[in-house]
Amino acid sequence: MIRTKTFFYHFFLLLICTVALAQEADTTYTKTPVNPIVVDSTLAHPRELNAVIEDSLIAKTDSIAPLQINDSIAYPPKFKDYRRLGYNSLLYIGAAVVTFGALWAMPESFTHWDKEAMKENGIFYKWKQNVKAGPVWDEDDFAMNYLAHPYCGGVYYMTARSSGFTIFESFSYSVIMSTFFWEYGIEAFAEIPSVQDLIFTPVVGSVVGEIFFITKKRIVRHDKKVLNSRFLE
Repeated sequence: MIRTKTFFYHFFLLLICTVALAQEADTTYTKTPVNPIVVDSTLAHPRELNAVIEDSLIAKTDSIAPLQINDSIAYPPKFKDYRRLGYNSLLYIGAAVVTFGALWAMPESFTHWDKEAMKENGIFYKWKQNVKAGPVWDEDDFAMNYLAHPYCGGVYYMTARSSGFTIFESFSYSVIMSTFFWEYGIEAFAEIPSVQDLIFTPVVGSVVGEIFFITKKRIVRHDKKVLNSRFLE
């Protein structure tokens, strides 16, 4: 069962771990076309000609193109981007479906899934059994419980934080995703929900996510460079 869970995390993280951490800031540019000054070539009185020349030398707000403002340094966005949050949430769901499909294609000796029982009793047969039996204190190794899970919680947190949401809102999103989407959702197909995972994933994960968020914000403000290097960034 541990092999199944390890595969779950490795394959799932391979698909979604860059979604939140690689959030690109908005690269909107403000451009206003220059209004050209048209000079009539018709002969005019010297006084009229002087008036035209003087008028052309006076700067007007509608005749000067403003500087191109790159909003990419504005990270996170100044508004709550529900579209981005929804899009990334759909990516998580898609990645989970692909992960489940990959596990379904593997032999039962690896997953320990009783496929015949699942086919006979429905695809949610194993999921129902695990949900009813949990949550329990699991016996996973240290790296899985206290490194992998908080990292996933940080990814969930960053997804909301990078979309312009507050610390509390991002924490709430991490709680929802780690509890209902993962622990009582996808992972419940493989094993009974875990007490440690329900706590450490959103709580420690949100702390990790905020550290990621602050670090990335500083990198963006420094022209997306680390030690003057875009490669390190």
